[in-house]
Amino acid sequence: MWQENVVAQQTRSEDPGIDCVQHEGPDVNSSGLTGPLAKRIRSLREGAGISQARLAELVFVSRQTVINWEKGRTLPDAESLKRLSAALGITLDALLDERSEEYLRQTARDRRAIKVAIALNCLWMLEILVGIVVTSIAHKFLSPDQAYAISDTENIVHWSIMIASIVASWKMQGIKIEHNLESVVDVAAFLEGYEPGAALPQTFVWRWLLPHWTLVTTVLSICAIAWTFVLLIALKLA
Repeated sequence: MWQENVVAQQTRSEDPGIDCVQHEGPDVNSSGLTGPLAKRIRSLREGAGISQARLAELVFVSRQTVINWEKGRTLPDAESLKRLSAALGITLDALLDERSEEYLRQTARDRRAIKVAIALNCLWMLEILVGIVVTSIAHKFLSPDQAYAISDTENIVHWSIMIASIVASWKMQGIKIEHNLESVVDVAAFLEGYEPGAALPQTFVWRWLLPHWTLVTTVLSICAIAWTFVLLIALKLA
């Protein structure tokens, strides 16, 4: 038994891979990240055309350490993860995510596209209400030539925003289909970065406001239209 222990200790000291398993990071069975991250490191390294030895130099570790990472024997520590992401030319979030960098970039673009579409739709509705009031004031207090000039300008602005809003909404609809976003809550969760099926915050916004968003926007629209008509009546009576 004593001889077997000596042999085991000698083997451990001679095999740098075994030594790394003991000191560099969690055991392969201690984290579900080990397998996916190991494949990701190797895939990104090969995609970047970097050898294991060169990557080891960039991250300030031994080549055996890189081999252990790629075989899923150990996990890099926090500092090594930062150096790995820098050496591979990607963000730390992308390194830890098993999906491709292109997928992450596309998802970010989709989120921006939805935000732009929502902003343009809101701007379009606001422009309609403001345009009605502005042209009414112009025809009430300005000369016909000035009033028609303002009306023409307002029409150009109106049609420009409307076309941009329609194009953005069409693109947003395609994104919603692609990501299976069926409700306002789904869209909001996607914009906030929640994964499908993830637990959402139990706040007023998520529990009541977003599920009833159609009702809320309908009420706000009615109030805005009523306010606009009140202004128009006030202008006629002035």
